[in-house]
Amino acid sequence: MTTSTASEVITLRGGLTVELAALRFLWSLEERGLVVRGDGPNLLVGPGRALTNADRAAVREHKQALLALLAYGERGARA
Repeated sequence: MTTSTASEVITLRGGLTVELAALRFLWSLEERGLVVRGDGPNLLVGPGRALTNADRAAVREHKQALLALLAYGERGARA
């Protein structure tokens, strides 16, 4: 795993490149006990009552990166 502070991106093993902020946000959600999963093009985060307005905005902002990270994690789990 390599990081670049200038552009705030991270490249994971296998070539997936995402914003570091999206990865940190995903970790934050998981550390707080929220469940994050992809359902096709949809991103499901819950329980909804545990999300703040700032969380909801960040989910919208990082949706594509979060879906990519979840798919990346699923590929790694199957390997």
